[in-house]
Amino acid sequence: MLRLSRRILALAVIVILVSAFGVTVAEAPLDLSGTYKAQGINPNGTKYKGTVTFKKNDIGSYDVIWSVGIRFQGTAMLDGDTVNADWGDNTPKVYTVKQGGKVLEGLWDHGNGIEILTR
Repeated sequence: MLRLSRRILALAVIVILVSAFGVTVAEAPLDLSGTYKAQGINPNGTKYKGTVTFKKNDIGSYDVIWSVGIRFQGTAMLDGDTVNADWGDNTPKVYTVKQGGKVLEGLWDHGNGIEILTR
């Protein structure tokens, strides 16, 4: 009985220490590499769809190709849950990363254009 009580006490101490020091599991860094389905609305209200492909490059940013009726090439940087994409326009496309990178919700043309990427 005494032996069982010591085990329970030891287990309780371990639980308290883990709780007190907040032991956490590190998450893997997010990688956007791959092809997303794109759906968007242009500033004039017309809709478009196609694909957007992200390929990680040697400097840690992404080379991006938009194939949405017209083909655009650019680069993007991931900063936390925000992706800033230079696609050749005066203003970038700014995406918010959702669902661990499965969805990117984007605005462009000062918020007048909308683009949703899913994979």
